[in-house]
Amino acid sequence: MTELLTDRLHLRTFRLDDFEAHAEITADPEVMRYIHAGPLSRVEAWWQIARYVGHWQLRGYGMWAVAERSTNRLIGHIGFLNPEAGLGFELGWALARHAWGRGYALEGTRAAVHHAFTVLERDHIACVIRPENERSILLAERLGATLEGETEESGRKLLVYGIRRPETVGP
Repeated sequence: MTELLTDRLHLRTFRLDDFEAHAEITADPEVMRYIHAGPLSRVEAWWQIARYVGHWQLRGYGMWAVAERSTNRLIGHIGFLNPEAGLGFELGWALARHAWGRGYALEGTRAAVHHAFTVLERDHIACVIRPENERSILLAERLGATLEGETEESGRKLLVYGIRRPETVGP
């Protein structure tokens, strides 16, 4: 599985020893506020990691565990999902609250988007965001995403942003 390095981050495969930190991150109601209908239980956090690891096996890409390079501390996840009945190749991210405001989300998602366009040779990346999640909308826009439409999931309105592969980017 592919790993990515940025100046401050290591995007890598989830490992068993990531579980405690992942469970703590996803148990935070503020982290999960726009992602899930509440914080994840330990069991749900376990199945989420299993889903992420399995996605790599089935699709050849997926969510990376995000660790600070200076400490090797797990601070969240960034990557791609393309589930059955989903909206296609979708970029997602979630970071621990203590990692917010440091530019990590932008740094990690930029690396992921570059990887998608150059290595995976994707032409389009979707970002599905709840309308009230202003921070994620701003991040998507900083990545070059534009609003493409709306959808609904479980009775909740979602905005669909898209990032198109630039003409100058090649494999």
